[in-house]
Amino acid sequence: MIPKIIIVALIIFLSFRLVFFIKNRVIIPLKVKAHLAYILPIGELFIWLGFLIWTFRLIYQSQNHFTLIAVGVVLLVLSIPQYVLLTDFIVGNVLKMQNKVNEGVFIEIDEIKGRIKRAGYLRLDIEDNRGNINSIPYNNIRSKIISRSGSNPNLTKVVLRFTFPDTTKINYISPILKQQVLNTPWTAVSQAPIIEKTKTENGRLIVEVGVYTMDKLYGENIKNSVDKLWATGE
Repeated sequence: MIPKIIIVALIIFLSFRLVFFIKNRVIIPLKVKAHLAYILPIGELFIWLGFLIWTFRLIYQSQNHFTLIAVGVVLLVLSIPQYVLLTDFIVGNVLKMQNKVNEGVFIEIDEIKGRIKRAGYLRLDIEDNRGNINSIPYNNIRSKIISRSGSNPNLTKVVLRFTFPDTTKINYISPILKQQVLNTPWTAVSQAPIIEKTKTENGRLIVEVGVYTMDKLYGENIKNSVDKLWATGE
């Protein structure tokens, strides 16, 4: 019985990790990605709740009352942290459904302002202009005023390809490259550039950056401007 429960739990866990991995790697429209950001976690929550019900039913039918009582005691002890985590999870998904905490958007909450680096299950990571990251539980911001940049439905996304020597460190180059792209006059400031893909090919490091602009034709201007900065060493 115990091996069966463990195997099912592993299948559920690995399946959702694979789904989230694919979602983060596949290029999909921003609107669809925003919807998946709260639909998938809610779906996972219900699956785990169903798993718990199935586990209790399996233990009860096996007449293993000691195991059932032990599980009940553990859940009772963990009831307070579970309540806190569940509250953060629910508030976070409500904010995502209201389109208030999309990743890459500039946001201001009380004294904290910056771009949303990650909108996780339980907390929000905000990166300020100095590169510092503030991590805030969703439950702490549900009654606060949230100010954010307006989104433009006319924006279009282009993927630009930049090449560097293969000795270049991606962790070093990524924030600089995104900032240089953002500083060009053709890039929309309301949507942060995104590193889509990195790979090494023929002795060169290739970095693909997703950029939001008013017209796809501006993509060439952005790339030429950034390439010029790297060529001059600025």
